[in-house]
Amino acid sequence: MRGPLLAPKRPDDPHDRALEETTLFQRSVRHIFVPAEPIPKDRGKSPSPLFVALHGQGMSAASFRRVCRHLPTTGHGSLFPEGPYLFEMRDGTTIREGHGWYIYLGDPDRFHDELNRSEAHLITVLDQVERHHGPIDHRRSILLGFSQGGYLAGYVGLRHPDRFGGVVISSARLKHELLTEELRTGPLPAVLILHSPEDPSTAIDRAIEGRDLLEAAGADVELYSHSSGHRLPAEALKRVAEWGRERDLLR
Repeated sequence: MRGPLLAPKRPDDPHDRALEETTLFQRSVRHIFVPAEPIPKDRGKSPSPLFVALHGQGMSAASFRRVCRHLPTTGHGSLFPEGPYLFEMRDGTTIREGHGWYIYLGDPDRFHDELNRSEAHLITVLDQVERHHGPIDHRRSILLGFSQGGYLAGYVGLRHPDRFGGVVISSARLKHELLTEELRTGPLPAVLILHSPEDPSTAIDRAIEGRDLLEAAGADVELYSHSSGHRLPAEALKRVAEWGRERDLLR
């Protein structure tokens, strides 16, 4: 599919309009879709719910699929989108291509713009999956995001409760300041926040703040703490599975 521009112009940026049409370019953005493996008693029934997993900065759809391999999603289709922003990732003598959902430079307005662009990209991918692979049971669908993907998952999930029955935010915080209307009026999906006190990227206090704000808004929310730092460990994925089954999202 076609992704957003790598360097979208801003209204206040100087640029040569005469060259705009001849220099504009786009890039393809990949995703991995795995069809649902039917549960025997549900065989032949439709639609199937969808498990959507958003990777962290510098990861790929394939690498995050490996991270989530221990999460049982029988009966769900699985979608691993790839972030539309490119990063050069260096590890010793190795250079590779990494992917992200935004480029954060400290400008809150630009950050909000990039969340909106990535949201539009993700909704387009979801619509394509439904068009090509059949209808989706949105009530039981789950949106999980790790790190950068966690910021986007919380933003998209709360803005589209008609598409997701559950949202999992891992190693990130809820951007509640961008979701005041959603928190005020609802409805809201069930939310599981996964966090570690040893996470150097986001303080546990911010995860607690997100939980408290969601509780005050009437959401079904849980904060699960683990000791693995800025990671999505098997222990946390086990809790995702339990949490999903308790809410009839997973079986």
